[in-house]
Amino acid sequence: MPKRIDAPAGWSARGLVLRSRTDADRLFLRLLYGSFRAEEMAPVPWPEAVKAQFLDSQFELQNVHFDHFHADADFMVVEEAGFPIGRLYLDRKPDGWLIVDVGFLPHRRSAGLGAELLRHAHRRARQAGAPRVWLHVAPSNPRARQLYERLGFRLIEADAGPYLAMEWPVS
Repeated sequence: MPKRIDAPAGWSARGLVLRSRTDADRLFLRLLYGSFRAEEMAPVPWPEAVKAQFLDSQFELQNVHFDHFHADADFMVVEEAGFPIGRLYLDRKPDGWLIVDVGFLPHRRSAGLGAELLRHAHRRARQAGAPRVWLHVAPSNPRARQLYERLGFRLIEADAGPYLAMEWPVS
């Protein structure tokens, strides 16, 4: 049975739940991952079966990476009316709370849920005495970067491998 986790205010009344990830979420998380990469994969001239195999392998590698490098993180799933629609992976590190990953299915993107989750994490980080909330964003994802900047994240490192590092101080 998944553990419910403190969610943003008003979520329960709207049928939204934040809960711990379980093994039963694997298929959903694989589909969600594929939705994150759909635009990038669309022009690739591979048969759909090959694209699916590639995305399966990339999903597995990402999971291994997250589980290894963020072993103490909270891996959470967002549900709406009992159905999974998104995820938030949060690693509470001594130097700040790292948003390892946040995302939603396409039909629930741009609905404000990600912003609510990030504001909620920021409030909780402040209450816990964490100095900041930080994350990495792909330069090829300007919509996410714009959201993060609207919330208060600022670029701190432009050369963090293939990603941009951003932080939102909690003070």
